[in-house]
Amino acid sequence: MPRMDHMRPSRPIAAAALAMTALVLAACGDDEEPTADPTTTEAETTTTEEATTTTEPELSEEEAVVKAYVEHWPAFYAFLNGTPPGDPADYFTGDRLADLPGSIAQFAEQGLEVRGEPQLKPGQVQVDGDTATLVDCQLDSASAVSRTTGAVVMPPSALPQAVDVTMAKEDGKWKVASVVFGPEGSCVQ
Repeated sequence: MPRMDHMRPSRPIAAAALAMTALVLAACGDDEEPTADPTTTEAETTTTEEATTTTEPELSEEEAVVKAYVEHWPAFYAFLNGTPPGDPADYFTGDRLADLPGSIAQFAEQGLEVRGEPQLKPGQVQVDGDTATLVDCQLDSASAVSRTTGAVVMPPSALPQAVDVTMAKEDGKWKVASVVFGPEGSCVQ
């Protein structure tokens, strides 16, 4: 029969196990519940925890512009799909805000919804006071589909296109003011 040395615990492990057993037994002690003296009351204890807050690293103006631009797309599609994430003025201003009700009405009348997301590649941001501009080389991989049949009514773009974007800062927050799409193939991603 082969030797079973690999089954026998080593001495350091056995010593550690014996020490742990002794600690557990010592901690158990007397299991009887103490009886309370009916003439005494227990003091209430309260604990307070110090509030901790996490702050996001502060963004440069250019980074804040890009962040607001990128985050406006899911909001825009949610508005078109009839599931607005809040007040349109939280995301849009200027022409983009003015054009939104017409776009929403058009999608609703035609029974369409947006599926998918654009692939964005925002370029260099130019900030001038409370106005910023950038050019995004966007491949619009979103499509418009019929809500009733699921048929694709407006297919996604096949080629990327340059998108001229103007942003405006209102009450300390960057918002999309206008989006002008160039022809398909007008940029390279």
